[in-house]
Amino acid sequence: MKKLIIAAAVMALSAGVNAQEAEGGAGTIGGVATTTIAAGVVGVAVAAAVISNNRSTSVTPRPEPVETCNPGDAAPVNGVCTGTTVTVTGTGTNTSTTTVAFTYPAIVE
Repeated sequence: MKKLIIAAAVMALSAGVNAQEAEGGAGTIGGVATTTIAAGVVGVAVAAAVISNNRSTSVTPRPEPVETCNPGDAAPVNGVCTGTTVTVTGTGTNTSTTTVAFTYPAIVE
């Protein structure tokens, strides 16, 4: 991009150049006016800058991974999900319930 800006600045500055033809064909090189040569050099510089900028590679950033837990469980903390379940043990009138906590790695999406 910097090359293109520099080339554009050179082109803008050289646009105001106005050569006066002097006696004996002064201001020409091989019959070609020096202003024509200068304009050609600026054109080549602009074309080179455009080509140089066109060849750059772009990298698409990867989206940040999202960690999730199973529905009903707590949100992940440092990549670990926690949940609870109720366990019923015993039979008949001799039953008891126990809440058990468990952990598992967060699901990365």
